[in-house]
Amino acid sequence: MSERQIGIADMQCWVFRHAQKKWKLSPSACAELFRRYDLLGYISECYDLLHVSSYECALEDLEDILRRKGVAV
Repeated sequence: MSERQIGIADMQCWVFRHAQKKWKLSPSACAELFRRYDLLGYISECYDLLHVSSYECALEDLEDILRRKGVAV
């Protein structure tokens, strides 16, 4: 794994764990939400921009994406 791939995986794991806690979702419900809206793909695709800010900002970006799609979290 390259350093970039490790960074992406780290961010995806962190954001997933904190989303689960913040949104009060079970691991399976959170995984389904991430899968349905390809949130891990978003993190991977936008990693170069996301990693220069905090992981909290990345989580806020995901919340904005979900709100625009009509999902309340």
